[in-house]
Amino acid sequence: MRTYFRNTFLPLTVVCLALTARNGRADSVVNSVHNLSASGPGTLKATSEKNSCVFCHTVHKSTGEHPLWNHALSGITNYVVYSSATLQAVVGQPNGSSRLCLSCHDGTVALGMVNSHTAPIQMANGVTTMPAGPSNLGTDLSGDHPISFVYDAALVAKDSTLNDPSTLNSKVKLDQSSQMQCASCHNAHDNKYGNFLVMDNTAAALCLVCH
Repeated sequence: MRTYFRNTFLPLTVVCLALTARNGRADSVVNSVHNLSASGPGTLKATSEKNSCVFCHTVHKSTGEHPLWNHALSGITNYVVYSSATLQAVVGQPNGSSRLCLSCHDGTVALGMVNSHTAPIQMANGVTTMPAGPSNLGTDLSGDHPISFVYDAALVAKDSTLNDPSTLNSKVKLDQSSQMQCASCHNAHDNKYGNFLVMDNTAAALCLVCH
C-alpha cells in the first residue's frame, strides 16, 4: 500500500538545489545527523560517499517508492504496534511514508543499502545498521506514538479528546488516505526545532494540535 504526504516531498533535483543553497543554515539536512555522507556532522557517516541525498533518494534506479526512494525497505511485516484499552483508532502495520522512515530506524537494514549502488555504501567505524539507542526503534513500536491509522471525523466522534482533523494547522499533515504517519510530526529535512519536529513543541504545542 502506498500512501504519501501532500506536498511533503520535492523532486530530488529541487531538494538537492535547496540543500546546496541552504548549506549554512541549521535547518538544513546537510547540517543534521540525517546527512550520512562522509562530511556529515554526526557520528554515523560514510567512509567516502560525498552525496548527502543518496542514502534516501536517487534520480535513477529508485525502488519505485515516492519520492525517488533509494534506500532498501525493511522486510518486517509483523511489527508490534501501539495498543491501549482506551485507543479508538485502528492501528495497522506501518505503511506509506512511515515504512520509509523505518527502513533505517527499525535497525534491520544496513544504512548504506541503496538501490542505485551495486554494493552497500560503506560506513565508518564498522557500522552497518542503526546502532542501539533512541534512533533505533526496533520492531516493537508498542511504546511509540501510533502511526498508520486513519485520523478522521469518525475517529473524533469515538474519542472526544482528539481535535477535529479539519482544524490541524499547516505544519501537521495527514497523508492522502487521512492517515497519521511519522512525517505528520517529523520533517527529516529540517531539524531547526530539534528531533526533526515540524514545529516548536514548547508547552506541548505540537501535541496539542491533535490532543
